[in-house]
Amino acid sequence: MKRSLFSIFCALLISSNAEASAFYFTDIGVRSFSRGGAFIAGTDDLTALYYNPAALTRLDRPQFMLNVAGVDQFVTFSRAETSGAGPLDEDGTPSDIAFESIEDQASAFVIPHFGVSSKLGSKNTTFAFGFYPPYAPDLSYDPDGAQRYSLIDVMIIQTSLGPTVAHKFNDWISVGVGAAWGVMIAEEELKVSVPFHKSQVQSEIVDGQIVTTIDEPTPNEDPANDVGFKFAAADWKGISYNAGLTIEPPDGQWAFGLMVQPPVKFEAKGELSADFSSHILATEGFAGAPIILSETSSDKDVTLNITMPLILKTGFAFRPNEDSEIEIAGVWQNWSSIQTITITDLNLAVDLNGEHPVPDAQMEDIVIDDDVNLPADYKDSWSIRLGCEDAVNRKFTMRAGVFYETSGVPASTQSVTLVDGDKVGYGIGGSYRPTENWSLDFGVSQSFLNPTTATNSEVKQISVDALTGDFLDGTVIGNGKYESSLLIFGAGLVWEFGPRA
Repeated sequence: MKRSLFSIFCALLISSNAEASAFYFTDIGVRSFSRGGAFIAGTDDLTALYYNPAALTRLDRPQFMLNVAGVDQFVTFSRAETSGAGPLDEDGTPSDIAFESIEDQASAFVIPHFGVSSKLGSKNTTFAFGFYPPYAPDLSYDPDGAQRYSLIDVMIIQTSLGPTVAHKFNDWISVGVGAAWGVMIAEEELKVSVPFHKSQVQSEIVDGQIVTTIDEPTPNEDPANDVGFKFAAADWKGISYNAGLTIEPPDGQWAFGLMVQPPVKFEAKGELSADFSSHILATEGFAGAPIILSETSSDKDVTLNITMPLILKTGFAFRPNEDSEIEIAGVWQNWSSIQTITITDLNLAVDLNGEHPVPDAQMEDIVIDDDVNLPADYKDSWSIRLGCEDAVNRKFTMRAGVFYETSGVPASTQSVTLVDGDKVGYGIGGSYRPTENWSLDFGVSQSFLNPTTATNSEVKQISVDALTGDFLDGTVIGNGKYESSLLIFGAGLVWEFGPRA
């Protein structure tokens, strides 16, 4: 359905391959988020696959890295009271409705990533291979809550796996290029309204005969009209790549880094299923007979198309001495390139009672098969990060950082599926090096989103006429106050082996 698929795809792409804001939520890597994401010029581990592939030339020994992080987003939505959105009274007039605040009930989502690197042929060329899924939270809400038409539950698995090669051309300049095979799997559950009320049915006597007409239903939020919807989608052939540049003088007192990731196209194939078993037209029907005969219905070949934006990252690191580093970095994301999300290949059939007892009310089965073009109206976002680290002694290194980032999602398209806003955050962590070959990393990061109050939301309930399959102009469900924060915590290890280059 229109908005359901939109919210599903938003949730699905929260974890796609890039930085924070809009669908992309946060940085990866314990060392990076401990420095507030300022890890583009000074990257010194295998997260260079993600931040700046050119920095791999800085790894002078073969390296294996494993990180495990927990990502937990805290969301509170206080939906605005809505006039004329509640259940209909006897004559079909919708009532007003007020809502209780809802909160995300999901626990922290555990995400691993790892990589391995080695010099290739000469000390100037480095090859690396890694598995680095971007970080994303899990989201789960009350199935009967005020947000149920946007989201009830979501499960996302997204991976990036691939090689990168970096070459140091001279004492100053290194260049790296990486490619990644992406697998994306998502499942979501939410509710759709299929409104019906007895006031829709009008009967009158014409020329001695009873003539019955059925009016278009009035969209409302009566739980008796709710239909459970589930969606599962997968894209097994997503391909992305990035390229990076590092400029660093031989004395290592400073470094400049630059990374570009071109737009990435996704085409997710999925199945959409609906459960009508508790809908009023299936349980009670009308005039003593059920109207909806389908307890369930499904479409096994829905396609969602979207192209993710161009991303630029840059950073400058200064090293006042051999034990310390300070980096300022920035990221820009071209979200304004996404104005519409396209959904194609819908073919959802609903089995209706063709022998309904009301005169002149016989109905044929319906099929929902129109393509959908959804307005997104996203805007470009940017962030600035400041991070530092200092080797306290030969065994301990401490890291810290702060950042500020603008939102890529305007208030008019905000929903609990994709809560975003201008945000500030910090990171803190460190490393313990028990031997020359091993390093144990630890860190934590928090970000705090500026509360967003939507008053002119374009996010509407998905509402469908059960008797025609036509989309209705559903009730507005996005108005209200959104509050959110994000917690990331993790640990990792780096094992360096073999001789130095």
